[in-house]
Amino acid sequence: MKTLKDKVIIYDDVCPLCKAYTEGFVQLGWLMPENRIGFAVANPELLKKIDINRARHEIPLFDTITGETLYGKEALFYIIGEQFPILKPLFAFRFFKFCIYFLYQIITYNRRIIAGSKAPTTGFDCAPDFNLKYRLIYILLAGLLCYLLNPFTIQTIDFQFFTTIIILGVAILRGLFQEEKIVKMDYFGHLITVVLILHFIMPLVNGLLPLAVLGVFLMWKRIR
Repeated sequence: MKTLKDKVIIYDDVCPLCKAYTEGFVQLGWLMPENRIGFAVANPELLKKIDINRARHEIPLFDTITGETLYGKEALFYIIGEQFPILKPLFAFRFFKFCIYFLYQIITYNRRIIAGSKAPTTGFDCAPDFNLKYRLIYILLAGLLCYLLNPFTIQTIDFQFFTTIIILGVAILRGLFQEEKIVKMDYFGHLITVVLILHFIMPLVNGLLPLAVLGVFLMWKRIR
């Protein structure tokens, strides 16, 4: 194990996903606890040393000795590669880097949608810009995963099935009538996330419809 004492990672501290994996680096001993800093509480002097616009979309890893900053996948490759040098040739492989970059972009531009995060009340808000391409890709991939988890087949049309279709239909119509493009796409991003989560937990609750109803209406409350 190699602790990167001179490296500082700055993360989105209202994003549960970002909190989890950066805390994992600390728990594993790869980073010093004091070198894991949230954007909302970061020293303004530290933020001046990085490309703040790029850092909103690609997590920065700042070197306190050289002043060099790695971003996004390169930052993650460096942290993991220092612990597992055998993986460095893989991280240098162009096709692998392209695939990871594509996946990283989908997640980073949709992280506030996936996690349902709201802006911090104080400090710097590192929310990513709205990107229509990556929002649509996320919605399509999540929808495909929903289908693969539970293909839509009509075997019996009972009250629960009919009610579920009505609820989802109303939810979709509500999204279509949103006037602002960003609000509309945020809405459908939240909706597909809720549906995807329900696909994972439905087998655990034996497909109870009230849970689906609750999930949809909780998703509605996220729309500003």
